[in-house]
Amino acid sequence: MSDKKNSAEAGRRLSLRQVGWAVVLVIASLFIVLNNDRTEINLVAASPEWPMWVLVVASMIIGFVLAKLTGWRRRDD
Repeated sequence: MSDKKNSAEAGRRLSLRQVGWAVVLVIASLFIVLNNDRTEINLVAASPEWPMWVLVVASMIIGFVLAKLTGWRRRDD
């Protein structure tokens, strides 16, 4: 009975990685909310004005995709 209780508690605990992602999510969300001004971005063929949060989210997505494409990952030793 004690083993079941310990395994159930271990399943509910937050890992350091989960806490780290939660902190990143909160900081990114605050940055997006606080940077709602429109800004000009210089593309090759145009210079549109977009809200800053669009640029931030696009940058995050591009970084995530590049990390996946280059094979970046944590090594499990």
